[in-house]
Amino acid sequence: MITSFHLPHIRSIICRQAPVSSSSLSSSLTGWINSDTLNLQQTTNQYERIKQDATSFTYDDNETQIRYPSPSSVERVLIRDRLVFLKRDDCLHLPGSNISGNKARKFLSLNNLPAEQFPDAIVSYGGPQSNAMVALAAIVSSKNAELRDDRGSSGGEQIMEPPDIFWELDALDDEIQERDSSNIGSSKTATTNDKTADEPQKRFIYYTKPLPRYLRKNPNGNLLRALALGMEIRTVSHDEYSRLFGGLHGGSSLAPADLDPPVPGKSLWMPQGGACGIAKPGSDVLAREIIDYWTLHGKGMPLAVCLPGGTCTTALLLQRSLDAIMDQRRKQKEKALDIRVVVIPCVGDDEYAMRQMISLDKAVGGAGRKEDLPWILKPRSDVEYGSARRRSRGYFTFGQPSKALLETYDEMNSENVSLDLLYGAPAWSLLLQHWRSRESDCPIAGRQLMYIHSGGLEGVASQLTRYKHKNLLPDARAVQTS
Repeated sequence: MITSFHLPHIRSIICRQAPVSSSSLSSSLTGWINSDTLNLQQTTNQYERIKQDATSFTYDDNETQIRYPSPSSVERVLIRDRLVFLKRDDCLHLPGSNISGNKARKFLSLNNLPAEQFPDAIVSYGGPQSNAMVALAAIVSSKNAELRDDRGSSGGEQIMEPPDIFWELDALDDEIQERDSSNIGSSKTATTNDKTADEPQKRFIYYTKPLPRYLRKNPNGNLLRALALGMEIRTVSHDEYSRLFGGLHGGSSLAPADLDPPVPGKSLWMPQGGACGIAKPGSDVLAREIIDYWTLHGKGMPLAVCLPGGTCTTALLLQRSLDAIMDQRRKQKEKALDIRVVVIPCVGDDEYAMRQMISLDKAVGGAGRKEDLPWILKPRSDVEYGSARRRSRGYFTFGQPSKALLETYDEMNSENVSLDLLYGAPAWSLLLQHWRSRESDCPIAGRQLMYIHSGGLEGVASQLTRYKHKNLLPDARAVQTS
């Protein structure tokens, strides 16, 4: 059973990106694009040309033109009398799609593909308020805008006002309607393969579980943004979702065997949260930025680079990138740096994070050895959590409003550090438990601390609405904050 709806996409301003080889859309035997054949550009070896005071950087070798944002800034803030180096990836914006934060790192290489070489369809899955979902929708929308600009559609044609973007959602019954479909991959609900001049040439199709009633009636947050950008959403039953995308590791990096590509040979499968090798080029750039900064400002001190983790993709790939660069520095007999990556699980627990990272490490050519992975920050065992968090060994339930998270959110706001409530607040809640720790097994003890701010602030208003509905937030404050 699949329910599908597609809403009109909104025109966006884009920048021209780097060309790729004509072989980039080679498909595997499954009919899906093999991402390894995509000529994904990144800037690691061009980093020296970036001007620190520039908003973007252009590399031009007469054949290739690539635009990248300048490195994200690093601010020094004092939290509970401890110095923190706050790397502001939340202020990082990619040209064209304008995506920011952690997803700007993950999808840097995908963002750089020019529209004419971009996959005809991207297919992914996850929650209805996913940050990766809205980032992919923005990239696909920017490619469609680029195609329209290339074809001169903006030269005098009248742009029609889009229809009401909620009508299809509001038309749904409280229960998801049954559709005649014997095979999930062959379903043709709500869309057609026949393209017209008014339809976007590139598509983003997203699978998720049945939407809650309130979200169907009142789309908000990332779901609203993604739908407005042209995302086609497919809802499947809980059982079907688990069958297709579940598993011990939270899903495979490969498309489900019985999910057919919407455009055979020209469709790219994107695992949940972008947990695949496509995220590697962006991690390489982040690693180089960290090493260059710490070489100049670290004074030889050991550093813990902390970041929140969902699929833990950025943490794993950042560790691999740092290891590769530092290994090269050792071969060139440059000064050694002591930098470790510390991931703070915000979805699931440390065991889930470990499984995710081992699986991804093997998928990108690693051995999956625990000693090669980032450190995992765990909740302290000597803290009173209450019955609900005791059952989860001190971890928060992802997306569930919590008084403790709101307290951390407020404290960090008082220090002029704005956080979201899904990743930032849970990460800092656990970090602050270990703030004065000197225990040998604490991964931040005795080290300087750099926190990678992963963004997500655009979703704070809708997150606070949930706190209001749980009677954790006064009405006046909810209105003021949103």
